[in-house]
Amino acid sequence: MRDEILDGVKGIIEEMLQENYRGFDQQITEDMGLREDIGLDSIDLVVLQVEIEDQWDIRFNPLEDDFLEIFDSINSLCEFLKLRLDEKFETKR
Repeated sequence: MRDEILDGVKGIIEEMLQENYRGFDQQITEDMGLREDIGLDSIDLVVLQVEIEDQWDIRFNPLEDDFLEIFDSINSLCEFLKLRLDEKFETKR
């Protein structure tokens, strides 16, 4: 499941970068920082959040979720999504 999440997150980010071309020409890897390495700004991160919520049918909780930590890197975002999706599937059982 981790690889599927990683591929999905990378796909969303690549699409965002293509739509709003910023000269980013590197291959996206999971250890990249969303702000520092890729250059996403606060609006980009909100768009990314909405796209993730739509794709995986989950909701972020602004009162409980640490957005600075979650949206620090692709790796931290994927780890959060894996935990959230595991919780989602556990409650359905």
